[in-house]
Amino acid sequence: MMDKRRQDIEKEEMAPDLPPESAAAHFEAIGKAIGDIDVIVRGLLERTPPTKPWQRQLRMHLQDADRHVEILRLAISLEHDLTEIHDSARKLKQVIETANVQVVGGRADGITRNALMVAYRNASLLSCLLAP
Repeated sequence: MMDKRRQDIEKEEMAPDLPPESAAAHFEAIGKAIGDIDVIVRGLLERTPPTKPWQRQLRMHLQDADRHVEILRLAISLEHDLTEIHDSARKLKQVIETANVQVVGGRADGITRNALMVAYRNASLLSCLLAP
């Protein structure tokens, strides 16, 4: 009787902290955040012409962000170490933050500012969700 109780306790300790629904929702939120960031970055790259200096600089940041999205996707799909995945998400957040700060203080239109603000919030959320 005592051994059975001990086995039940050990099984409970080995179970993950999140129930299956929460784990699935967690992974869904990660996938959605990456997808949303990718859509925003690619949309801004297509929409922003490289005619003015601030637009060229913004495009440079957006191309860097696009590269970091791909790096993050590869790190997740290749099942790299959790710290490496979090580091990729953190770098993506930093690049988008830099672009966001530049746009807020610059001459960008409201749509571009709002899109980058949403991308930055998603990158911040993604960084938190992927924290070890």
